[in-house]
Amino acid sequence: MHDFNCTQASDMNFELMADRTRYLKENPKGVSEMCRIMEEMRNESLKEGIKEGMKEAALRMLAAGKYALEEIANISGLSLEEVNQLKTERNA
Repeated sequence: MHDFNCTQASDMNFELMADRTRYLKENPKGVSEMCRIMEEMRNESLKEGIKEGMKEAALRMLAAGKYALEEIANISGLSLEEVNQLKTERNA
C-alpha cells in the first residue's frame, strides 16, 4: 500500500512498480503514452456524460407524455430501441 501513496518512484519499495512509474512520469515516451491514455479516458467519459444527458432528456419527454417515441428518439439522438427500453424501465 505504501507504494500507491508515493508520488515519486524513488520513494517506492516495489522495484517493478517504481520502474513503471518512472517510465510513465519521467521518460518522454512514457509521458506521451500516459497523456494519450488520459485523453482517451477523458473522451470516453465525455461521451458517457452526453449519453446520460440524452437519456435524461428522453425520460423527461416520456414523462410529459406529449411526444411520440419516434420524436423522442429524433430529438434526443437515441435509437428507437433505447427509447423503448427507457419507457419499459420507467413503467416497471
